[in-house]
Order: sequence, then structure tokens, then C-alpha cells
Amino acid sequence: MPYSMTQKVNTFAERAFRDTADKDYIHARMAYRANLFPQFHWSSLHALEKYAKCILILARVPRPKRPIGHEVQRSLELIRPHIDIELSAQTKGFIKRLEEFGARFRYLEFSWCIYDVELAQLDRAVWELRRYCNAALYTFSESGSAAMKSVNCQELRSIEKPNQKNTFIGGGFLEKTLENRKSQTRPYLVWCNLYYSTSKRTRVLIRSTMAAENAPFFLYPEIIDEVAKYTLVTKEVRKAYLDSSHFIADDKPRIPQKLKR
Repeated sequence: MPYSMTQKVNTFAERAFRDTADKDYIHARMAYRANLFPQFHWSSLHALEKYAKCILILARVPRPKRPIGHEVQRSLELIRPHIDIELSAQTKGFIKRLEEFGARFRYLEFSWCIYDVELAQLDRAVWELRRYCNAALYTFSESGSAAMKSVNCQELRSIEKPNQKNTFIGGGFLEKTLENRKSQTRPYLVWCNLYYSTSKRTRVLIRSTMAAENAPFFLYPEIIDEVAKYTLVTKEVRKAYLDSSHFIADDKPRIPQKLKR
């Protein structure tokens, strides 16, 4: 029996966004375990961004005029009128930190730091969002609109306790990885993971980490114009360092407002 257009679009959302996000998620966990924290932040943002975009498609939210980049919060704002997704304060804070503290900047344009057990925060954020990346939760009309089935709304709204019913998705890449004990990525997925594991443990021990790295532009903002001769320096980066009394009388650099912690 041939697939309908609805089924084909749903397959696209789940394979191109959810399953790809699953791989970004595992990649982020691998980076964290290897102490590659900028790469952990980058892959974390990519994973959460794709989960949110998958929900946008499954909920049939029209594409906005301004394209959505590596953004999670904006996608969630577009989703909100259609689906009431409850997120914990921790997850909201983690997403905000990823977006505002430089995770989307790949070339060390801004300084970075990590001072908490952010792996656990990522695991929680993935669990809270990914549960909605399942076409089986929605009903689709001939007009092209979609809505969540009422029974599923009740089951998913609670973010108090993960269980198999509100966590696992049939056919998902994470689920396939858990089933395949010979998978080379499986150890990185289940390591210290309270949400995606075959273990029934209720707690894990993760070593607290603190690390930081100053951006070259933070140390030497006077090089921005010279560097711009050879590579792109975006308006956003230039503005952060040069447009708010960045220098004081003795030419010593100040910390840009957005970098204060």
C-alpha cells in the first residue's frame, strides 16, 4: 500500500530531524566524556534544535518568513500556540545558556565555560522535548492541520517521572541503539544516563566539571578589523566587542556585557 503525503511528510520529520538529532545527542555525550566541551555545547544545541524542528513539522506549524537557524527557543515559541509542551526550569535555563553563551559560535568568537554537570542537564532536556517527536501522537486532517490525541496530551504533560511509555519511541535511532548491544555508539548513550538506558537505576554519579577558555577577541579586541581582512567577522560579534564602550582610557579591554558571569 503506497504511503500518503501525510505519512511521507511524517517520515521526513522523524528521519531527517529526530533521528539526526539522536545522533547529535550521542555525539554530544561522546564529546562530554572526552572533555571536549565546546563540541559538547555545539552538538547539544544541534540536537535540541532538530528535536524542536521535528515537532514543528509533526504539528504542521507553518514555516515563518524568517528562517529558523540554530535556535531552540524560537521554535518553541512557534510551537506553543499549537501544543502545550511543559519544560522544567532547568531545561529552559540550559537551552537559554546554549543559545546566549556562544554554543552556536563555532570559531571561538566568544569565551566559553562549563561549571556544572551539564551532561545531566542535556539528558533531561532531550527527554522533555524528544517525547513529542513521534507521529503516532498526532491526528492529521485532510486540510493539512494536526493536533495531539487527547490521551497522549495527558500522558506526556507530566515531567516528573520518566517511564517507558513517556520516553521510548518505536523505531527511533536511540531505541535501535539500545536494542543493538553490538552498537559502537551504545556505550556512549547509556553511560551515566537516567533516561535512555536498559538499566533500572534511579541515580548516577557524574564527576562535576569546571573548565573555561577565553576567546582571542576577548583578549585582543583590537585585532577584529585586521582579522576581518582574512575571514568573516559577523556584525553580531563586532557589536559585542566594539559597540558598547569596550575600551577605557588606558586601552585595557573590558568584558562585553553579554560575557559577564
